[in-house]
Amino acid sequence: MPDTYAAEPRTLLGKQVSRLRREGVLPANIYGRGLASTAVQLQTRDVRGLLQAHGLNTLINLQVSGEGQPRSVVVRKVQRHPVSRQLEHVDFYQVDLARAIQGAVPVVLTGEAPAVHTYKALLLQSTDSVVVEALPAQMPAHIEVSVSGMRTPDAVISVGDLKPPAGVAIVTSPDVIIAQMSRARGGAAAGEVLPEGEQEEPIEGEGESDGEEASAEAEPVAE
Repeated sequence: MPDTYAAEPRTLLGKQVSRLRREGVLPANIYGRGLASTAVQLQTRDVRGLLQAHGLNTLINLQVSGEGQPRSVVVRKVQRHPVSRQLEHVDFYQVDLARAIQGAVPVVLTGEAPAVHTYKALLLQSTDSVVVEALPAQMPAHIEVSVSGMRTPDAVISVGDLKPPAGVAIVTSPDVIIAQMSRARGGAAAGEVLPEGEQEEPIEGEGESDGEEASAEAEPVAE
């Protein structure tokens, strides 16, 4: 069963909400398909815990004081102060449990990429979230993908390689790159012999100069 959080009806609106924030209370709104927006407020510490535990688009219950039944909602928008990054406002979307919704969920890389050790390559994550569609109760908090199959310095993981949970469809294009390897400047580690066909080309301007033998000092390899 989704976690339940307490909210109170909010009467302070507009610029007056700054007083709430000073008292450790966060202004919020609940809206939904065919529903009028409802102004509510929650304890700021509760919202911090909510966001840490569930993030965006994960189903939770919001029990508004004075209402008989909790509302099934997801966090749709979080507003923060541009400098301090303190929470300023939250929008909750009240869902129909029988109707699929779309939302962005984080992509989490797991495991170790062999190319990091074999080629001293760098693992770069190009996309940290994808848009998915699912019933509210089946919306995942995140999607994991293992990088243990990335064995070469040109290995790539795309959205099409993701395996979402049952009942979850990925809306983002399958061609979008999630993660890729990038060979660090300096190439192979000292003493390492690259596979045939992968020997590095000399960098223009390096090597012998004015008939003298070039320095054998190797450039440090980025870890």
